[in-house]
Amino acid sequence: MCTRPAVRSKAAFTLLEVIMAMALIGFILSAVYGVANGALQLGKSMSTSRVAETRISNFVTQWRDYLETMDPGIQLSAGLEKVARGASGSLFIAGGHMPFAWERHLKLADAVEFGVVRNREAKDLSLVVRHFKINPKARTPGEYNLIAELPILEGLRQMQWQFYEPEEKKWYTSWDPKKRPQPPLFMKLKFAFTADPREHEYTFWIANDLAQTSVPQSPPPQ
Repeated sequence: MCTRPAVRSKAAFTLLEVIMAMALIGFILSAVYGVANGALQLGKSMSTSRVAETRISNFVTQWRDYLETMDPGIQLSAGLEKVARGASGSLFIAGGHMPFAWERHLKLADAVEFGVVRNREAKDLSLVVRHFKINPKARTPGEYNLIAELPILEGLRQMQWQFYEPEEKKWYTSWDPKKRPQPPLFMKLKFAFTADPREHEYTFWIANDLAQTSVPQSPPPQ
């Protein structure tokens, strides 16, 4: 009697099955990487946004603290020179306590200037603060002695200010102390960044000799 040996079937993967398995693994890994990368990008974006908001908040707080506690007898001038596109020119304030003083000796400065400069390579604007000591022989602010300079906002596409004259009840983009020796009652600051479509606008009350002006109960119409 003739018997055949038992044949055991061995499970084996075909080439097509191996390729499909590899493709499935690649798809899963790609999906996991995409989710992880998206989470990282979202976290980075949120962190950048928080830093930007904190920076703006500190900038506005510095302005408010300075303008609302400004000493009497200061001299303010603005927008009296040729300006860059999207800017209102320089704001110059002589006398009083000094804002944005990141070092102790800057508090002893005689004048401060906020200048808007255009960056040729980046094609955007920067707001720069400069502190000066008055030269006794100087006749114009341009002849004062510069003791420090620092950019406080960069990457701007717009930086403008306006000033409110309470007697005329008008906003002006420039302020000439020869024509208006009394400081304005309000200052409106408007700025925007090149990487952000939003526009930021704030109105500040300026400490003034209130005996000479009729102070409105709220900021004037925009």
